[in-house]
Amino acid sequence: MNAAQQLSNTLKVVLIVDDIEDNRILLERALRTSGYDTVTAESGTEALSVLSNMQPAMVLLDWMMPQLSGLDTLRAIREMYPASKLPVIMCTAVGEEMSVVAALGAGANDYITKPISIPILRARMATLFDQMALIDALDNEKDEVSRKLTERTRALLGSSAAAAARKD
Repeated sequence: MNAAQQLSNTLKVVLIVDDIEDNRILLERALRTSGYDTVTAESGTEALSVLSNMQPAMVLLDWMMPQLSGLDTLRAIREMYPASKLPVIMCTAVGEEMSVVAALGAGANDYITKPISIPILRARMATLFDQMALIDALDNEKDEVSRKLTERTRALLGSSAAAAARKD
């Protein structure tokens, strides 16, 4: 990773949600050495509390947690933020096909099984950040085209009204 990538990562806060402290520490250290800032939560309830006060750039979410499961937490996150605005990667030991399908169906952007390969996690995170940047660029372009269309329509309506006034 080059210095420019690390600098851009520093601006990105990643929320790590896992009920096992060692897992949170491992991910936190790996992401901080990659230039990300991190916030941690040890439960789905705590994660939702964090999300009510701030919007991180991404969430890494464990599935198997007491009280509020990762899947239920994901569903609550999706009520707050669309997948295009807050990517969520499920990071879990649950690797059955139906679990992957359920998580993706509930709004997860990606799914990675434990033990987590840090290089693979970083690559998937980078891909999701690239996708978000493209979506933002398209949204900005759409807004610019809409603004220009509105201006052009007003200009045409104004010139039509002026022409009609001259005929009278």
